[in-house]
Amino acid sequence: MKQTNLIKKNIILLLLGRTTSLFGASIYLIALPLYILKLKNNLALSGMFFALSNIPSVILSPLLGPIIERANRKKCIVVCDLCTSLIHLLLFILCINSKISIIVLLIASMLINVIASIFDISSKVLFTEVTDATTITKYNGIKSFFDNATALIAPIVGTLLFGIFGFNMILITIAICYFLSALQEIFITYNGNVDSVEDSSASFVSQLVDGIHFILEKKAILKMFILVMTLNFFVANNDEIINPGILIQKYKISERLYGITSSFLVVGTLIASLYIFKGKKLDIKKYIKVFFITNSFLMISIGTVSLIMNAKHSNEFFVYFTIIQVLIGFVTTCINVTLGSYFQISIPVNYQARFFSLLSFSSNLLIPLGIAYTGCFSSHLAPDITYIINNTCVIIITAVLLKNNPLNQLDNQ
Repeated sequence: MKQTNLIKKNIILLLLGRTTSLFGASIYLIALPLYILKLKNNLALSGMFFALSNIPSVILSPLLGPIIERANRKKCIVVCDLCTSLIHLLLFILCINSKISIIVLLIASMLINVIASIFDISSKVLFTEVTDATTITKYNGIKSFFDNATALIAPIVGTLLFGIFGFNMILITIAICYFLSALQEIFITYNGNVDSVEDSSASFVSQLVDGIHFILEKKAILKMFILVMTLNFFVANNDEIINPGILIQKYKISERLYGITSSFLVVGTLIASLYIFKGKKLDIKKYIKVFFITNSFLMISIGTVSLIMNAKHSNEFFVYFTIIQVLIGFVTTCINVTLGSYFQISIPVNYQARFFSLLSFSSNLLIPLGIAYTGCFSSHLAPDITYIINNTCVIIITAVLLKNNPLNQLDNQ
């Protein structure tokens, strides 16, 4: 009973700390483009800014795993939050005296993105360490709920703060959020990870190579890794290419209505998160293949209905699209939470930081490639046809990789 209470206390503190910092990060992501556009009034420069700001975190992400495995994960996330709070505080001080130069903002954003990568990997491993295999899926469900609720609320708050008070208020608000996050995480009971690295004298490169070998040798984990990369390549481009291509370009849906569609997706994710947290009426891990294929069929249905209808039926198509978005949000969250739990349970703690850093690195490479590929195909074939092709590929790859369900390892939950 005492151990159960300790797990609950640690999880609550970790979730609250993570949500508070995520709230600050989400505000920054919505306000920064507005500030840069106001500062330079140049969309091309804005795009280049965000591309450059992500380069250091992408390049360094494979090396972060070995570093984090040698460190105390609780100290990692606390220091990350304090450093991020300090960076925003310094930006605030600069901003109240004069406009911040684009170079200073770029350097700060690069640092923030690298620190965010360290925090993300460290918190995933720490999440595994402070809970147990019997409850990890349940707590991942509530984590997903907090993440998606924050993603829904923070942009609204950020836009209002920026519009009414300006960028100064954004910076000081974010600094406070990260400081409060660190303050909550300090109280997590954590004994450290002295034995988490098998050979502390091993070089970072040898640890990294060992991590790659681990993934290649564990066939079940490799299959799920490939499947995640498949989704990143074929599906993660929806918001950038497919949805605006169908709704705005073909059906002439207004930008305001288009923005509402993402809210319907979040509604589905929130329902799924609560469903996973509250009960086990449906064994998701047992039917993970069905969930993957169902998700792709839902997306194919959007492409198919889009082909059948035309711009005269924009209202009817919009209603259909929003309903399907709720279902996609629900199914996608069930998949993501179950996969996250599978990785945390199946992969030993002394390999998890390396695994998640490699997963992050691969995702950061494949998502832009998928966007470029989908953009080219959509311009030649139309977005709805590309949508159908992409998800047909996902179904084929899923059928091959999940012939024997690798998630059977979760049956002890």
